[in-house]
Amino acid sequence: MEEYRKKCCLALVLDEKHEDSTLLNSATELPYHTIIYNKNDSGKEQLLLPEGPMPEVLNTVFEDCFSKGFRKVVILKPTTEINPVLLDEAFFSLKLIECCIGLKDNGDFYLIGMNDFRPEILSFIPPEDGTVSKKIIRRIGDQKLALYKTPTLKAES
Repeated sequence: MEEYRKKCCLALVLDEKHEDSTLLNSATELPYHTIIYNKNDSGKEQLLLPEGPMPEVLNTVFEDCFSKGFRKVVILKPTTEINPVLLDEAFFSLKLIECCIGLKDNGDFYLIGMNDFRPEILSFIPPEDGTVSKKIIRRIGDQKLALYKTPTLKAES
């Protein structure tokens, strides 16, 4: 199991609301290699989050992580806490299935994972549209890729 985790990368995408040390500390305690992408240039062990619409940003993060040699990449969008059980579920699903997604009850998603860089899944999705997760799921189906859905989480108020 430990050997498998070495091939996995968690990309934590932070925004201004979620830069607190609790979230960052819990990320460093995970058994997966974690790369933190932040909107602010906050220094060591964090990379500057690219500018642009969210689907393009996610594609850039996936490309960066896969170019570093990781074979399974899960991007976690800003949340109040990191659930290690859900992350394990997402990474282990990528052993057999090409993509995974975790949805919130408001239709947004909190994580997305791939076992190979597939830019066509996220390309040209309008960011202002409230149905981004539905469009991503449809694109995965259009590509005839298997998709695993992690449990739905309650959206933050």
